[in-house]
Amino acid sequence: MGAQVIVITGPRAAGKSTLAAKIHHELAGSVLLHVDEPFHQVMDENREQWTGREIELYAIILRHELALARDLAPEGGRIIVDGTVLANQLAPLLEAPTLEASVIVLLPSLEECLVNERRAARTVPVREEKVTATWQEMQGWRTVTGVPVQILDGNEAERREALAAALEQLKQAP
Repeated sequence: MGAQVIVITGPRAAGKSTLAAKIHHELAGSVLLHVDEPFHQVMDENREQWTGREIELYAIILRHELALARDLAPEGGRIIVDGTVLANQLAPLLEAPTLEASVIVLLPSLEECLVNERRAARTVPVREEKVTATWQEMQGWRTVTGVPVQILDGNEAERREALAAALEQLKQAP
């Protein structure tokens, strides 16, 4: 198996972590990196320093997690990155020309993301304006070339069907 990184992205409350965990479970020997975990740890420990600069902090941590994925991938297996990644943030992965990178973008409707954001089970504060902004930014993935991008949109049944096909394709890859 070659060096492979699978980026799972989408707006807040789109189901990225659930999807990443499912793919990780299905792909034996894979490594799962959650961008949100170190972000929340730094925020919890240094809230005064980073309040108002959350986007900057997230970008810093994302850059490091993508570089970690790039460096781990040649060691074998597949690396799955779970985070809100914009197309212009893939540079740390693309620095390794022998690395196979692919992106799965979850794009449920904005309304569905907003409903999910308000669920009682969410462990982060409700930020509807962040959901709306990242949902709009994620639309940029529709025009990306140079890296394989699979967009899972439509209704829940359509996304589930596309996910099953994507997962089967990942399992069949060498």
